[in-house]
Amino acid sequence: MDQAHLKRACTVATVILGNVFYAFVIKLFLLPGNLMTGGTTGIGLVVKHFTGASISGFVLVFNIVMLIVGWTLLGKKFALTTVISSFTYPIALEAANHIFGDLVITTDPMLNTIFAGLGIGIGLGIVIRTGASTGGMDIPPLVLNKKFGLPVSVMLYAFDFVILISQMLFTNKEEIVYGILLVLIYTVILDKV
Repeated sequence: MDQAHLKRACTVATVILGNVFYAFVIKLFLLPGNLMTGGTTGIGLVVKHFTGASISGFVLVFNIVMLIVGWTLLGKKFALTTVISSFTYPIALEAANHIFGDLVITTDPMLNTIFAGLGIGIGLGIVIRTGASTGGMDIPPLVLNKKFGLPVSVMLYAFDFVILISQMLFTNKEEIVYGILLVLIYTVILDKV
Protein backbone atom coordinates (compact mmCIF):
# COMPACT_ATOMS: atom_id res chain seq x y z
CA MET A 1 0.00 0.00 0.00
CA ASP A 2 1.51 3.33 -1.01
CA GLN A 3 1.76 6.34 1.29
CA ALA A 4 -1.32 8.15 -0.11
CA HIS A 5 -3.58 5.10 0.31
CA LEU A 6 -2.26 4.51 3.83
CA LYS A 7 -2.96 8.14 4.76
CA ARG A 8 -6.52 7.92 3.38
CA ALA A 9 -7.12 4.63 5.23
CA CYS A 10 -5.89 6.21 8.49
CA THR A 11 -8.15 9.22 7.95
CA VAL A 12 -11.19 7.02 7.31
CA ALA A 13 -10.42 4.88 10.37
CA THR A 14 -9.99 7.99 12.53
CA VAL A 15 -13.29 9.51 11.33
CA ILE A 16 -15.08 6.23 12.06
CA LEU A 17 -13.45 5.98 15.50
CA GLY A 18 -14.45 9.56 16.38
CA ASN A 19 -18.06 8.99 15.31
CA VAL A 20 -18.35 5.67 17.16
CA PHE A 21 -16.90 7.26 20.31
CA TYR A 22 -19.35 10.18 19.96
CA ALA A 23 -22.32 7.81 19.54
CA PHE A 24 -21.33 5.74 22.59
CA VAL A 25 -21.03 8.89 24.72
CA ILE A 26 -24.49 10.02 23.60
CA LYS A 27 -25.97 6.63 24.55
CA LEU A 28 -24.12 6.25 27.86
CA PHE A 29 -24.26 9.80 29.26
CA LEU A 30 -26.39 12.28 27.29
CA LEU A 31 -29.54 10.19 26.89
CA PRO A 32 -29.59 8.67 30.42
CA GLY A 33 -28.91 12.13 31.83
CA ASN A 34 -31.85 13.54 29.85
CA LEU A 35 -29.53 16.34 28.75
CA MET A 36 -30.14 18.99 26.13
CA THR A 37 -27.64 19.40 23.31
CA GLY A 38 -27.22 21.23 20.03
CA GLY A 39 -26.63 19.97 16.52
CA THR A 40 -28.48 17.20 14.76
CA THR A 41 -28.74 15.15 17.95
CA GLY A 42 -30.49 18.10 19.62
CA ILE A 43 -32.99 18.32 16.78
CA GLY A 44 -33.44 14.55 17.08
CA LEU A 45 -34.28 14.96 20.78
CA VAL A 46 -36.99 17.50 19.87
CA VAL A 47 -38.40 15.25 17.14
CA LYS A 48 -38.39 12.25 19.52
CA HIS A 49 -40.20 14.25 22.21
CA PHE A 50 -43.00 15.36 19.88
CA THR A 51 -43.30 12.30 17.62
CA GLY A 52 -41.64 9.39 19.42
CA ALA A 53 -39.39 8.85 16.38
CA SER A 54 -35.99 7.19 16.82
CA ILE A 55 -33.15 9.68 17.30
CA SER A 56 -30.73 7.57 15.23
CA GLY A 57 -33.32 7.19 12.42
CA PHE A 58 -33.97 10.93 12.37
CA VAL A 59 -30.24 11.70 12.39
CA LEU A 60 -29.66 9.35 9.44
CA VAL A 61 -32.42 10.94 7.33
CA PHE A 62 -31.34 14.48 8.29
CA ASN A 63 -27.70 13.70 7.51
CA ILE A 64 -28.63 12.34 4.08
CA VAL A 65 -30.61 15.51 3.30
CA MET A 66 -27.73 17.71 4.51
CA LEU A 67 -25.24 15.60 2.53
CA ILE A 68 -27.25 16.25 -0.64
CA VAL A 69 -27.38 19.97 0.18
CA GLY A 70 -23.62 20.00 0.85
CA TRP A 71 -22.87 18.09 -2.36
CA THR A 72 -25.03 20.48 -4.38
CA LEU A 73 -23.87 23.75 -2.83
CA LEU A 74 -20.37 23.01 -1.52
CA GLY A 75 -19.07 20.53 -4.08
CA LYS A 76 -18.13 16.89 -4.52
CA LYS A 77 -14.88 17.03 -2.53
CA PHE A 78 -16.72 18.33 0.55
CA ALA A 79 -19.43 15.67 0.25
CA LEU A 80 -16.93 12.84 -0.03
CA THR A 81 -15.24 13.79 3.25
CA THR A 82 -18.63 14.11 4.95
CA VAL A 83 -20.28 10.91 3.73
CA ILE A 84 -18.42 8.74 6.26
CA SER A 85 -19.69 10.71 9.26
CA SER A 86 -23.17 11.09 7.80
CA PHE A 87 -23.67 7.34 7.92
CA THR A 88 -21.29 6.19 10.68
CA TYR A 89 -22.73 8.26 13.54
CA PRO A 90 -26.41 7.23 13.23
CA ILE A 91 -25.46 3.59 12.59
CA ALA A 92 -23.11 3.63 15.61
CA LEU A 93 -25.82 5.28 17.74
CA GLU A 94 -28.30 2.56 16.82
CA ALA A 95 -25.64 -0.10 17.50
CA ALA A 96 -24.93 1.51 20.90
CA ASN A 97 -28.65 1.24 21.70
CA HIS A 98 -28.47 -2.50 21.05
CA ILE A 99 -25.09 -3.07 22.71
CA PHE A 100 -25.77 -1.13 25.90
CA GLY A 101 -29.56 -1.58 26.10
CA ASP A 102 -30.84 -0.03 29.34
CA LEU A 103 -27.38 0.34 30.91
CA VAL A 104 -27.13 3.45 33.07
CA ILE A 105 -23.65 4.27 34.37
CA THR A 106 -24.83 7.08 36.60
CA THR A 107 -28.03 8.96 37.32
CA ASP A 108 -26.15 11.97 38.66
CA PRO A 109 -26.92 14.84 36.25
CA MET A 110 -23.62 16.64 36.92
CA LEU A 111 -21.54 13.52 36.18
CA ASN A 112 -23.56 12.87 33.02
CA THR A 113 -23.06 16.50 31.95
CA ILE A 114 -19.30 16.42 32.56
CA PHE A 115 -18.69 13.06 30.89
CA ALA A 116 -21.03 13.82 27.98
CA GLY A 117 -19.30 17.17 27.46
CA LEU A 118 -15.83 15.64 27.59
CA GLY A 119 -16.82 12.75 25.34
CA ILE A 120 -18.67 14.82 22.75
CA GLY A 121 -15.77 17.28 22.58
CA ILE A 122 -13.24 14.48 22.13
CA GLY A 123 -15.34 12.55 19.59
CA LEU A 124 -16.13 15.57 17.44
CA GLY A 125 -12.58 16.87 17.83
CA ILE A 126 -11.16 13.58 16.50
CA VAL A 127 -13.37 13.84 13.40
CA ILE A 128 -12.77 17.53 12.72
CA ARG A 129 -9.01 17.19 13.30
CA THR A 130 -8.81 14.90 10.25
CA GLY A 131 -10.29 17.69 8.12
CA ALA A 132 -13.62 15.88 7.79
CA SER A 133 -17.02 17.25 8.69
CA THR A 134 -19.42 15.56 11.06
CA GLY A 135 -22.22 16.30 8.60
CA GLY A 136 -25.66 17.31 9.79
CA MET A 137 -25.76 20.78 11.33
CA ASP A 138 -22.19 21.59 10.22
CA ILE A 139 -23.48 22.02 6.69
CA PRO A 140 -25.98 24.96 6.98
CA PRO A 141 -23.33 27.29 8.50
CA LEU A 142 -20.85 26.29 5.77
CA VAL A 143 -23.45 27.01 3.08
CA LEU A 144 -24.31 30.39 4.66
CA ASN A 145 -20.61 31.20 4.79
CA LYS A 146 -20.12 30.36 1.12
CA LYS A 147 -23.27 32.17 -0.09
CA PHE A 148 -23.32 35.22 2.20
CA GLY A 149 -19.91 35.35 3.91
CA LEU A 150 -21.40 34.79 7.37
CA PRO A 151 -18.86 33.44 9.91
CA VAL A 152 -19.17 29.66 10.39
CA SER A 153 -18.57 29.78 14.16
CA VAL A 154 -21.24 32.44 14.70
CA MET A 155 -23.73 30.47 12.61
CA LEU A 156 -22.93 27.24 14.50
CA TYR A 157 -23.64 29.01 17.79
CA ALA A 158 -26.82 30.59 16.37
CA PHE A 159 -28.17 27.23 15.20
CA ASP A 160 -27.23 25.55 18.49
CA PHE A 161 -28.95 28.37 20.39
CA VAL A 162 -32.19 27.85 18.41
CA ILE A 163 -31.96 24.08 18.92
CA LEU A 164 -31.44 24.53 22.68
CA ILE A 165 -34.36 26.99 22.85
CA SER A 166 -36.62 24.45 21.14
CA GLN A 167 -35.68 21.86 23.79
CA MET A 168 -36.50 24.36 26.55
CA LEU A 169 -40.17 23.97 25.61
CA PHE A 170 -40.26 20.57 27.32
CA THR A 171 -37.29 20.70 29.72
CA ASN A 172 -37.19 21.81 33.35
CA LYS A 173 -35.00 24.69 34.55
CA GLU A 174 -32.32 22.46 36.05
CA GLU A 175 -31.95 20.47 32.80
CA ILE A 176 -31.59 23.75 30.90
CA VAL A 177 -28.66 24.78 33.12
CA TYR A 178 -27.02 21.36 32.61
CA GLY A 179 -27.60 21.66 28.85
CA ILE A 180 -25.86 25.03 28.73
CA LEU A 181 -22.96 23.64 30.81
CA LEU A 182 -22.75 20.64 28.45
CA VAL A 183 -22.43 22.86 25.37
CA LEU A 184 -19.79 24.99 27.11
CA ILE A 185 -17.76 21.89 28.09
CA TYR A 186 -17.84 20.23 24.68
CA THR A 187 -17.05 23.51 22.92
CA VAL A 188 -13.93 24.03 25.07
CA ILE A 189 -12.81 20.39 24.70
CA LEU A 190 -13.45 20.45 20.94
CA ASP A 191 -11.19 23.50 20.63
CA LYS A 192 -8.45 21.76 22.67
CA VAL A 193 -8.60 18.53 20.64
